[in-house]
Amino acid sequence: MKLPKSFFAPFPDNPAACQDLRRDACRVLRRFAGDMALRPRDYTIREHRQRRRDVNVFALQTDSLLIEIQHPPGAEGIRMSYRTCRGRNDMAGGRDNTVSVESLATQCGYAELVSTLRAVAGRRG
Repeated sequence: MKLPKSFFAPFPDNPAACQDLRRDACRVLRRFAGDMALRPRDYTIREHRQRRRDVNVFALQTDSLLIEIQHPPGAEGIRMSYRTCRGRNDMAGGRDNTVSVESLATQCGYAELVSTLRAVAGRRG
């Protein structure tokens, strides 16, 4: 999987760079949903901001899985994690499982992550 350049850039200050990051994060989350064979009604993609840590969070949530892409200020690039949840209103869920962003750039690493996400979400294939 080819990762967008905005994922490795420092925290954006200008609105145009923020829109690029938002577009790229939503595109990657939609690709995860497509590769996990989720129908559009089976998932929700949303953006929120953690005020305490001043972090932009982009999330894909199903009834049993939450995938988050975070872009904290001061960091070089993004952080990715996933966890289990009970329904779409459960924001706490299980513990965070971090994802190595560098491993997503390899075909094997991406395929392994998608198979893990399918198992966590309770999907086969």
